[in-house]
Amino acid sequence: MSEPLSGSFFDAWDTYQKVVAGDYMFHREIGVEMNRVLRARFDARSFSFLDLGCGDAAALAPLLEGLPIQRYKGVDLSETALALAAENLKALPCPVELTHAHILAGLTGDVFYDVIYSSFALHHLPTAQKAEFFQRAAQRLHKGGLLLLVDVLREEDETLEVYHKRYCGWLRSNFSALNGDEKDLICDHIDNDLPEPRSVLEAQAQAAGPGITLHSARYGWHWLLCFTPAQNDDAGAGGTISE
Repeated sequence: MSEPLSGSFFDAWDTYQKVVAGDYMFHREIGVEMNRVLRARFDARSFSFLDLGCGDAAALAPLLEGLPIQRYKGVDLSETALALAAENLKALPCPVELTHAHILAGLTGDVFYDVIYSSFALHHLPTAQKAEFFQRAAQRLHKGGLLLLVDVLREEDETLEVYHKRYCGWLRSNFSALNGDEKDLICDHIDNDLPEPRSVLEAQAQAAGPGITLHSARYGWHWLLCFTPAQNDDAGAGGTISE
């Protein structure tokens, strides 16, 4: 999780670590679902993994342990987070590459991946750049690959203004381990967020690759979305994840 904004709470990783430890954004539940999807697809064969907006990788690293991962690349704009990620990923039994760059820059070049993953990063991009993200990701996936997204989504009838107000109200009531200043910092960040309704992301995924199928798991505004091109779906993603 990253793509931090200057002065945002993503530059204060101790605050973000409190959010993860408190499971306020359902990292634990989403992680269980994601691990199930990865094991269903790759338990019997090795895979490469591109993590866009990897942050400190603290929540992800335990999910990859015990899986036959052969190569990991993480991309993030926060050098502080990348330094932490280098430590958190030491247990992986594969080469680890960490790159200081924007998530779209991580999808350039001619390298292909079995899994492209992004957690709580896509909502920082304007709508047109989200469409570009899907287009680039579709071009970088191996046959049988998965695009896994963890992010916040608006309700279909929810404006950005209403979303910001509702989410911050919920945050202030439920993020009990954070003090008032930390909650203010997060809400200041959220005011710059650009989450889409699910229908927008699904349409963008469809446009990027005809026949893309969608699996999902939802926890309030927090979602796991699993995309795979239809021609790759015979490899199986463990079936549809219940919403």
